[in-house]
Amino acid sequence: MEPNTQAIVRLAWSRLLGLPDDTLDPAANPVRTVRSVSEGQAMVVRLWDTWVVLGPAWFLERTADVDPAVLVDPTTLLRSCDGQPARLIGHAVLGFTDRYAEPSAPGRVALEDVPVDDAPAAAATLERACPPDDVAEVGLAELARVFVTLDDRDQPTSGAGYDEWQGLLAHLGVLTPPELRRTGWGTVAAALALNDALDVGLVPQWRARTDNAASRRLARRLGFAEAGEQSTVTLG
Repeated sequence: MEPNTQAIVRLAWSRLLGLPDDTLDPAANPVRTVRSVSEGQAMVVRLWDTWVVLGPAWFLERTADVDPAVLVDPTTLLRSCDGQPARLIGHAVLGFTDRYAEPSAPGRVALEDVPVDDAPAAAATLERACPPDDVAEVGLAELARVFVTLDDRDQPTSGAGYDEWQGLLAHLGVLTPPELRRTGWGTVAAALALNDALDVGLVPQWRARTDNAASRRLARRLGFAEAGEQSTVTLG
């Protein structure tokens, strides 16, 4: 990954976390663990070798001597919120890439020749063919840019898209019906979204639950490099 890409990621996440722009820039700020007050949630984020711990003042005080590499564990994070209403959102890995993906579509069709439908109806049809939990996690129909791949009968086979974060990152999501997983369609849809994001000057970002081995494998096939992690608990 190019140094400039890393700089863009660090800038975007500084802004996402409500921190000064240079907070996660190791050249400007040598501090490896940043702690900042944030109401309503407790969060631990790592980007490369820099950690950020966010939470209410009582949480920061309670965890002042806890290594963030330990605190990022969901069990430890929840235990640190003991006595407060808390709900775990999850523990995820963060991946980024600055390279175009070039997979071949099923049937050896070139990526640029894959039929695609970006109409809301296509995304809705695809979502009806997928488990509700997957639909809710990806939120395909609500993404700003959506690519639904079609088979030779013009039926949706997979969908991917992204939302723009801070005008710098393209946060990707992919949705594939269970019966079409491991067929290559998810990789194709994700590649279309990834390449489109690069075309418009964004850095593609992939977030996957740490226990979602399939999602992490797909990210690696597309060229994403895992560069961080994030654990979040909502409070109150």
